[in-house]
Formats: sequence, structure tokens, C-alpha cells
Amino acid sequence: MTARPDRPSSASGRFARSLALCGLLASGAAWAQAPTCMQLTEEQGLVALPGCAVDGHRLKLSADALKGLQYDAQGLAVVHADGGFHYVDRSGRSLPVLTWDNGADTPQEGLLRGRVGDRVGYFDLQFRQVIPALFDFAWPFEEGVAEVCNGCRRGTPDGDGHTPMEGGEWFRIDRTGRRVK
Repeated sequence: MTARPDRPSSASGRFARSLALCGLLASGAAWAQAPTCMQLTEEQGLVALPGCAVDGHRLKLSADALKGLQYDAQGLAVVHADGGFHYVDRSGRSLPVLTWDNGADTPQEGLLRGRVGDRVGYFDLQFRQVIPALFDFAWPFEEGVAEVCNGCRRGTPDGDGHTPMEGGEWFRIDRTGRRVK
């Protein structure tokens, strides 16, 4: 027979439940007040970006917010908003891109893997769509060819937080979007 621990008295039980409820409310309030947009910087990682909002899955940045961004050699800055990473150019145009290694996907062969809804396509560094967003997942281009899939889904993350794509039809495409062998 195993001994059962004594139940806390009703007064201490109410106190514990009250503390737990206060903790949940406080964490919910903190989450609700989290910045809408965060800039990815090399020095500090993600930092709040005042003057940035999300409107219908599109970033809206004030002139001051645009001036304060850290742009790379291609004139692009990285902002985290609406659940993912976006590249932003100096004019304020933005492109939602895939998350890769806890950051925004980096250009490969001059192309970015961009999101249009739940689909993935390829865009140049001026955010012009080069290959339509027809894929459930897509790997970066390597030597002019990229592996893509339709019908694949996210698997179980490994110990490092990397999530494999499983199932579906996998095939390779060239830079025009045509299937290759």
C-alpha cells in the first residue's frame, strides 16, 4: 500500500490557485504587450522596433523605424513580426521569408525563399517573384537547382530544434521553375 500525501488545507489550496492564476494573468499581460515587431541586430539579437505594425500580414513601418534599421550590403534589414522573419528594403517594402537556423533565410544564388500564405516561392533581392509560390517547402538553390516538395508536412523537431519535412512528392526545379531530373 502506498501512502498518499495529505491534501493541502482548503485555505492553502485557494492561496496556491490564486498565485497560479496571478502568474498566468501576468504572463498573458506581458505577452499581450510584447512588441509587434523586432529588429534582428548583430550586436543584441532581437530588439523592439517602435514605429512598426502588422496590418493584414503586411508590415507597416514609419519613416523613423526605416531610418533606424540595420541594412546589409544589399540594402536589406531583417524584422521579426507576424510569427516570422521578413526582409525590409529602405523604401519599406517587405518580404516574409522562411526561418532558417533561428533567423531569416539568407540569399542563395541571388534568390530568397519567400512565403505567400502557406506556400513557398523564390524571389530576387528586389522582392520580385522569380518562381511562383507553388510549394509546401523548398530548399535553397545550389548550382542552379533546388529541391522542392508538395504534400510534405513538418515532422518532429530534433534535439537541436530542427524540424524535418516529411512525406509528399519531392522533385528538383531549375531557376525557371521547371522540373529537372
